Amino acid sequence: MLFILIILLLIIAKSTTVSSSGKFNNEYISIDTTTNIKGIFVILVFISHFSQYVDLGGVYDQPYLDFKNHINQMVVAPFLFYSGFGIMESIKNKGFNYVKSVPSKRFLNLLINFDIAIVLFLITNFFLNRSYDIKTILLSLIGWKNVGNSNWYIFVTFVLYLLVFISFFIVKWLNCNGGRLIGCILLTALTIAFVYSQMVIGRPGYTYNTAILFPLGCWYSLFRPQIERFLMKNDFVYILCCAINLFVYAYFIRHRWDGIEFYSVWAISFMITILLFTMKFNLKGNILTWFGNHVFSIYILQRIPMSVLQHLGFADKKFTFFVLSFVLTILISIIFDYFTGKLSRKIYVKN
Repeated sequence: MLFILIILLLIIAKSTTVSSSGKFNNEYISIDTTTNIKGIFVILVFISHFSQYVDLGGVYDQPYLDFKNHINQMVVAPFLFYSGFGIMESIKNKGFNYVKSVPSKRFLNLLINFDIAIVLFLITNFFLNRSYDIKTILLSLIGWKNVGNSNWYIFVTFVLYLLVFISFFIVKWLNCNGGRLIGCILLTALTIAFVYSQMVIGRPGYTYNTAILFPLGCWYSLFRPQIERFLMKNDFVYILCCAINLFVYAYFIRHRWDGIEFYSVWAISFMITILLFTMKFNLKGNILTWFGNHVFSIYILQRIPMSVLQHLGFADKKFTFFVLSFVLTILISIIFDYFTGKLSRKIYVKN
């Protein structure tokens, strides 16, 4: 696994350019840059899920296991943050017209694509002689349960989309900074309430401990001009902020298991680290861009080839298992995105 990480690092290094002294990357949160960041992290998600299907150990696997233990649930951090940021940018540009479209477009489109993936998992399970009761299957359609697929992130996304619609409905009457500010406050409060509700009913920590990054993205969008004016003033201010964030990161990662509050601060510091990095380092690469443009399909479908290959006995051949899983995931993602893209265009263009 160490060699796989090294290859990923080489791809990142090849795709990165550094801003000169006193200069900053003004495209640090553009669609191109965020797509590349998401490309990196969806590959990390793939590697993390792959490690669940094989026995890892030894000198070449331990560095990855240490890295995986360190990064923990932060493999999804950019997805949540950038999603919240993008939604807030759309609300700022389109107002209530965008808010009212969230249930019918973002929520419904995700639900349709996710449920198509669930059908593919059910077909795969049939051939692998795996069965699930009807209750599990029905609950898997909204991400509460799973039928062999990754599910918690999708369920959280469904909830967050609904909370956006509720929180920002106020812009129908107050489409200004004040209305958007109230919307952010409501979204943050409702997200925190959702997190604690999941804790009360005993859901695993990984199913909710990164949710706060979604409203954080909205807050960042709201105050982005002020933040950029301060951070990009000069290198001294930038380096000072990096040092402060490093101190916060180092403290809270040591205490992240002391409670959800500590974990949340660490998660926020992690995302700030990515933002600070991209302010100085510009990522441009065709490989990362491709993966960033296919995040959903790669994330949701990767367990199909992994499960099939494990069933066929490839788990003992780690390198072959990884390469085949990786290639097959790319192929089925291309096919999946092609057909779901056509379906989405038919539904939304017609309407």
